[in-house]
Amino acid sequence: MIRNQYNMDKELGQRIKRIMLLRVFFLTGFVGLLLTFQERLGITAPIGPLCVVISIGFFFSLVYALLFKFLPLTLTASCQVVGDLLLVGGILYTTGGIDSPISFLFLFVIIATSVMLPRAAVFLAASGAIIIYGVLIDLEYYGFITPVYLFPESKISFESGYVFYIIFLNIVAFYTVAYLSSFLSHRLRIIKDELEKTSFNLEEQRAFNRNIVQYMGNGLVTIDREGIITSIYPAGEKLIGFSSQESLKQNIKTLIPSIQLNELLTESKSSALPEQIEREFTRNDGKKIYLRIKVSNLSDLDVPGFILVFEDLTEINFMQKKMLRTEQLAAVGRFSAGLAHEIRNPLTSLSGSIQVLAKGLNLEDSYKKLMNIVIKETDRLNAILSDFLTYSQPKKNTNTIVDLTQLVQDVIILLKNKEDFSPDKKIIFEGSVDHIILNGDEEQIKQVVWNLCINALEAMTVGTLSIKLRGVSNYHSQNFHSNRRGVVLEVIDQGCGIAPDQMENIYDPFYSSKKNGVGLGLATVYQIVHRNEGALDVKSILGKGTSFIVFLPDLETSLSLASNL
Repeated sequence: MIRNQYNMDKELGQRIKRIMLLRVFFLTGFVGLLLTFQERLGITAPIGPLCVVISIGFFFSLVYALLFKFLPLTLTASCQVVGDLLLVGGILYTTGGIDSPISFLFLFVIIATSVMLPRAAVFLAASGAIIIYGVLIDLEYYGFITPVYLFPESKISFESGYVFYIIFLNIVAFYTVAYLSSFLSHRLRIIKDELEKTSFNLEEQRAFNRNIVQYMGNGLVTIDREGIITSIYPAGEKLIGFSSQESLKQNIKTLIPSIQLNELLTESKSSALPEQIEREFTRNDGKKIYLRIKVSNLSDLDVPGFILVFEDLTEINFMQKKMLRTEQLAAVGRFSAGLAHEIRNPLTSLSGSIQVLAKGLNLEDSYKKLMNIVIKETDRLNAILSDFLTYSQPKKNTNTIVDLTQLVQDVIILLKNKEDFSPDKKIIFEGSVDHIILNGDEEQIKQVVWNLCINALEAMTVGTLSIKLRGVSNYHSQNFHSNRRGVVLEVIDQGCGIAPDQMENIYDPFYSSKKNGVGLGLATVYQIVHRNEGALDVKSILGKGTSFIVFLPDLETSLSLASNL
């Protein structure tokens, strides 16, 4: 509304300025013609009175210019109309009154009024012209005034019907011009307002569409038929890792090398569009993401081309793989749990029988060694089955208040007292002075710490195992975000590291790169962490070591610190 009023005032101001300029040009031209053609027109009377009237017109123009700066525009326009009517009346008086051939100047005043003011003001101006014209004739008729005859007097008698014909003709002309000019000006204003409204709506729609494209989550890129990028929007810059300055005028093949995309952009394949492809893509910053690219024709513009819409499916792809792994593990667990039970029952009988025989028989030393090996391997197999049953049939969480600092310290003592612990390996624990307390399942948390530490020690021949523990108010990683309080456990070794092609499989059950590994340690850790709504991240450099980062939330959301427990 404010904008419309501003536009109306601006337009009216421009119209008033044009009328003021035309008035000055008219008066100047009138004087020039009068002086140039004074003899040719047969002007014998003095032109002094007319020059006075024209001078008054110039003075009025100066006054109008001053009023334009101080008065409202409508009032300024009204003052100009009144002044112009009086000015034309003065010109008629100094050019012969009823004999003056330039009574048509009233028509210009009426037309100028239609340009500046509403329709009612135009009819008022026409009425004012008729009144002024009629007053001049009446005063001349009754002898109150004697016009200055600039042109030769026509000697027309007032008693003749010609005078009334002239008056009637002027009245009809004034009102006719008032009607037509006001009608046309009114229609012009309506059309202009509709055009401005349409333009404003179109601009708003363009701005709305521009904002949608600017802030949409999917990337949008347009290219021509040769594959040259013509436009790229912020989300597209973020997804492919190139700024608009780096991307514009570049070929899409150099930024996104893809055989499928190149085939879709050829003339023979473009008729089959829209199409979409999904592929892994390495961004400019080196980060790998999984993209879906929808390709469509852009043929309704002067420069035909293609529209490429990019959608980041990295998280969706990650969740799909996670769900597939979960389904696979569930299937393996259901099948293997029963098998483990069937194996464990005769194994227990076999182990007990061998132990009884070892005690009851008097065997040679060599046979005793063999018997001990059988007992040891039977215990090892039983331990593997126990781990597998723990993995495939997890117990229900029994949440208690756990002193994590003391738990980690107990695990370290057990690790250092293992038979196979090498003195070439060191274990360092870094934690806060105050003990960290967490609500959770103590046995499961202990299993996580134990398995990660065992894997770390087995990955090293010499070196240091670092265990770090700290409390956090929230946790955020690349694929996990939580605002819950909890603890972060880091287990860092200086071992052989994990090869990049093995990273995706390290949490799969029975997958192990170790010679005598079973492949249930990390799988159990992964299962426990995710069952407790936590996160498990790994960083590894081949030949330098591996770091496992575990986030476990406080299941009662009441992380606290116990001072020197």
